[in-house]
Amino acid sequence: MYNHQLDAFVRTADLGSFSRAAKALYISTPSLVQQVNLLEDRVGFRLFERSNRGVVLTAAGKSLYEDSKTIIRLSNEAVRKARSLAESSETTVRVGTSLLFKCRMLPDIWSRISAVRPELKIEILPMPEKQSGEDGLSDLGEKYDIREGVFCSISQKDRCGFMELMRTPLCCAVSKNHRLAGQRKLTMKDLNGEYLVMPIQNVSAELDAFRAEVTGKYPTVHIIDSNYYGVDTFTLCEMNPYVLITQPVYSDIHTNLTTIPLETEYTLPYGLMYAKNPTPAARKFISAAGSLKVTER
Repeated sequence: MYNHQLDAFVRTADLGSFSRAAKALYISTPSLVQQVNLLEDRVGFRLFERSNRGVVLTAAGKSLYEDSKTIIRLSNEAVRKARSLAESSETTVRVGTSLLFKCRMLPDIWSRISAVRPELKIEILPMPEKQSGEDGLSDLGEKYDIREGVFCSISQKDRCGFMELMRTPLCCAVSKNHRLAGQRKLTMKDLNGEYLVMPIQNVSAELDAFRAEVTGKYPTVHIIDSNYYGVDTFTLCEMNPYVLITQPVYSDIHTNLTTIPLETEYTLPYGLMYAKNPTPAARKFISAAGSLKVTER
């Protein structure tokens, strides 16, 4: 990482003698003197005042001595940090989680994988809510390796790897005092005259097809586009007579809303998103998960 002539220089300054420094570094005195001379040639000024009694740092040498110790320390820390990261990438799978991207199926998958891949470890890392949507994919492979959730078949296509675990149907979430709150199941006709909150277009092919059917067959339905699903989205639907288009897997998030199944053929892919160039540990995990027969929930 750094020129090891600095080691010869610093050790000589610490011990005040070429011979003692050479002995401490397990090299010959002429070899050590040569390294110091080469360093002086590189920097263009004398580092030591030399005499029969030993060596003493020059004013410029004192300045370089202090900075050299910092350079050596930082370099060694950088190597240790990189080595630790390299070692962990072989055995540790980093899982990103947030309000929307909870580990719902991963615990069961992990317990089964750990039986056949005991060398793998798991690390759970929180993702800031505003960065856990589509923008959060920029951290995939950098800050975490895998996250679980609904896959957006348009906006996330080619941006990450995806392993489908199940298909999750569409449903509606409404406030507890909404006129539809008491229904056990909804049909598309029930949505007539309602305000639907759903993701913007070109995020999901399945949701775009659903939108096209709604606008084509039920013209009295009003669609409110949402750039992002978060706590503010759920609060909006809780405080207004809106219908949130969501999935059953997220019913544990908006607990103040009533989640009602919707009779429709549209489903969304749900599973594991991972970096396009996964770490060795993530690659082992995905391979093992792919060999499991995952039970749909």
